Amino acid sequence: MTIIKQQEIIEIRTASDCCVIVYVDDTGIGLEKANKIIEIVTRALLINRPPWLCEYIPSYTSLLIEFSLYDTDHIAVNAFVKELVINADMEISQCITENVADTGEASGGNVSSPSQKGKSTLSTSRRIHRIPVCYELTSLQSDLSKVANDKNISEERVIKLHCANTYRVFATGFMPGFAYLGELPIELSQPRLSIPRLKVPKGAVAIADRQTAIYPDESPGGWHIIGYSPLKLLFSATDGNTTKNRDLESLLMTGDSVEFYPVTESEYVNWVNS
Repeated sequence: MTIIKQQEIIEIRTASDCCVIVYVDDTGIGLEKANKIIEIVTRALLINRPPWLCEYIPSYTSLLIEFSLYDTDHIAVNAFVKELVINADMEISQCITENVADTGEASGGNVSSPSQKGKSTLSTSRRIHRIPVCYELTSLQSDLSKVANDKNISEERVIKLHCANTYRVFATGFMPGFAYLGELPIELSQPRLSIPRLKVPKGAVAIADRQTAIYPDESPGGWHIIGYSPLKLLFSATDGNTTKNRDLESLLMTGDSVEFYPVTESEYVNWVNS
């Protein structure tokens, strides 16, 4: 068995005059473990949050770090990030050599609550969300039959495959509350629509390539819609001392796990109207 060390897969590069990027090579360890390492480094960055940190953007296999040029420079930031990686050596090494497993408590439907950790997009404990999806909704646009025809399988098979996986939230972005979930079964892998829709309805569950996602609000989009979820994905956080709304918080956070299960059209309507 080949032993892969963190020094061989983690690289820090200059991205601009005020940004560096941490890359994890997923070639030998797979996408899920690489994303887990990005999660480890991001969490270490936030725990040891330096005063020069302006913004951070974790993605599938990379972490963009933006810093203030008034407070530091590339040399200091590189040294800081290298120190974070060194200090997380045991956790990273364990991630590389062991199976990545979700150990948090499962939550059904909308029982799961949004994080109370401020603006962090990372879950500090592993959470599993069971999310209802209506695949038979006739009142809104759907590509379910198109996907079934393109893949030469039945619609029932599409639904079964989509619900069979436990998906990891690899990244968030595009719009508030939008989580990139993977990996989709290869049998359902589907390129984006050749002509994107100008309006994708709120709650649309869609697929593209090896990814699936839920649209938290109406927006343009080029993914294939195969169903709709009645769950609310965005919440208005309130100040603990007042009733004033603060920033929106998302149900799904990087590192969380998601499982889908089918519901009927009547169950969907009752859920939305409840």
